[in-house]
Amino acid sequence: MPKKRIIDIEAHALFRVLERGSKFGLDYYETKERAFSAVKLGKLAKRKHLSKEFKTYYNYFNDNLSFYVICQENEFDKYVKCLIRTVIIEEGRQ
Repeated sequence: MPKKRIIDIEAHALFRVLERGSKFGLDYYETKERAFSAVKLGKLAKRKHLSKEFKTYYNYFNDNLSFYVICQENEFDKYVKCLIRTVIIEEGRQ
């Protein structure tokens, strides 16, 4: 049985999400929800925006936006805590 994921966002990353989401016409709630859903799905990025220290999750949405979410993960007995360090939003697919 997979461990439960607890997702949290760093304060600096939150401001970057607001800034980058507004460039593409997304409001705060939609941008935050997309970033969290990228982590929940757990699909790792294969070649773009990879981090040496942290995991990079990727999700493509139908409005031609790709979300790359860089997370610091700490694994515990019953859950995995994912701290979102930054979010990169791009047009197009990976």
